[in-house]
Amino acid sequence: MGDYYASMDMFPGLTRGCISENIHGYISEDIHGYMAKFYKDRELTGQYAIPRWIQPIQVGTALTDERVALKTDHLGDNISAKNVNYCELTALYWIWKNEMERDAAPDSYYGLFHYRRLLDIKDEDLFPIRDHGTDVVLPYPTVCEPDISEHHGRYVKAGDWEAMLQAVRELQPEYYAALPGIFGQKYMYNYNIIFARKDVLTEYCKWLFPILERTE
Repeated sequence: MGDYYASMDMFPGLTRGCISENIHGYISEDIHGYMAKFYKDRELTGQYAIPRWIQPIQVGTALTDERVALKTDHLGDNISAKNVNYCELTALYWIWKNEMERDAAPDSYYGLFHYRRLLDIKDEDLFPIRDHGTDVVLPYPTVCEPDISEHHGRYVKAGDWEAMLQAVRELQPEYYAALPGIFGQKYMYNYNIIFARKDVLTEYCKWLFPILERTE
């Protein structure tokens, strides 16, 4: 995907950095990644290295007595029991309410990944991300034909989609006015995977979860 978009000069990839002997302290202080795991996850056929700054977090923990990670999404302010509808976003909600809101550091970064989907962020990439004040790192977009709206129509129930549109219209009218143009595009960021500066991710959560709650 990176080569595909690079050939069209679209969606630039990360600017790779250089390893520093201070990388360990830097990561532990400013970088917080979480990898969502569910107790019904099937075992992967192969293993891969997980960066040391990414911690597994169990989602939907309130729905089972089984434990697949030391960190769970059912303690503190949480919506763990709603995992059937929110999926890995129960982890994002927990991170927002229980980690980011308590973090006084102005330039921290937080990320949400999946146990089988990780952004290709190497340790040395963290320096240019921080030094450039990067807002957000996302997966390369999925190509939807003919557009995002028709793609969603194949996977989302019409009633649920209409409820979401009503929620956006009520809570974020300016965004609602922009939706036809957005859904008429063919490039969509998928999978609820995000790595962002704390203030950016906080604003996103403040925007996202009220819409989801109203849709619900």
